Amino acid sequence: MDVNHKRLKYLAAQTDVAFEQYKQHPASEKYAQAYEEAKFALDHYMLEIRKSMEQKDKKTKII
Repeated sequence: MDVNHKRLKYLAAQTDVAFEQYKQHPASEKYAQAYEEAKFALDHYMLEIRKSMEQKDKKTKII
């Protein structure tokens, strides 16, 4: 599997930090936006991983 684990770990850590900051400052639009952006980046990357794995699975079934 060619999943870049460093990138995944980085995005997960970034999301965790953003969430903790948002919990500390729930009324802050800045922290809310940072958390939403971090979640989006992580979700987008996970989607890319899933697509890649599905494509590899399809190739394996054809062979």
